[in-house]
Amino acid sequence: MITDKELPSHNFSELAKELSPSLKRLSRKNRHLGFIDKDDLYQEALINLWNRLEKGELSDKTASYIVRGCYFHIQNYIRTHKVRNNVLSLEEPIVFEEGRQTCLRDMLKDEKPDLLSQLNSRFIVDDIMNNGLSKREKDVFMLLYKGLNVRQIAQRLGISHVRVVKLKQNINHKYKDKFFDTAVTGQ
Repeated sequence: MITDKELPSHNFSELAKELSPSLKRLSRKNRHLGFIDKDDLYQEALINLWNRLEKGELSDKTASYIVRGCYFHIQNYIRTHKVRNNVLSLEEPIVFEEGRQTCLRDMLKDEKPDLLSQLNSRFIVDDIMNNGLSKREKDVFMLLYKGLNVRQIAQRLGISHVRVVKLKQNINHKYKDKFFDTAVTGQ
């Protein structure tokens, strides 16, 4: 730490070098007052130091006075740049009932399917489409995948609904052992 007599009076780089540990400590201490990064606060303190040195306000001041001035500047900077939103956590309880708390996460439903299950489904579809299906079975499979029912598929392909059921059973039979654990289901 520097003493007040060792304080350089007119050279910014020397002054910044000497006060840097104190200013960094202030920046780390005050970063919790807002959503501003400690490095940004440190830079703001250095800018304040530069401006005050250029105006000649620091010529006969002590190190503690200068650091205290930077501290007040950082606090004012945080106040003027404070985020004015009400930030809620998904984990924060919002409803308290007897022996039970409900979080915001419990109230909001995630509409998007899990990325891993989407990817897994896509791999299964690709595997089925590229391994051993006839052209007609591929057509039936893709229409089933798109959400059409048996009668709609039959109408679209110009075949009977009984034939669509048979093709669906063929697809199930070909891939039952590969994608479904028959030991667990017993089928």
